[in-house]
Amino acid sequence: MLRSTFPNLVIILLALSLSSCASTGFNDSAASSETVWIDVRTVEEYRQDHIEGDMNVPLQAMSAASLSSLNIDSDADIRLYCGSGVRAGQAQAIFEQAGFSNVSNAGGISNVREARKINQ
Repeated sequence: MLRSTFPNLVIILLALSLSSCASTGFNDSAASSETVWIDVRTVEEYRQDHIEGDMNVPLQAMSAASLSSLNIDSDADIRLYCGSGVRAGQAQAIFEQAGFSNVSNAGGISNVREARKINQ
């Protein structure tokens, strides 16, 4: 009886092991569920003041073709901001033209700090 249950036990343990891998980050779907914050101000503006950890992709250097090099999932939650929200709106149009489906204009950097409860 022990010999006949051993292979079944191995199969069950293997199945449990594989299912736990899928739920602990061995796939890329968890990474795409995080919000990607992008500051579209100039490099100089970013150097003077920025939110730590946020990406800087200056609007003046942005094109639909250049966005593919960012390695961001096209379904990722992308929030764009600048000094007041104007350039972020322009950048939103470029992102959408490039096929990104979940892009929003978060306004100016002060709006973003307030919404995310970040002190300067």
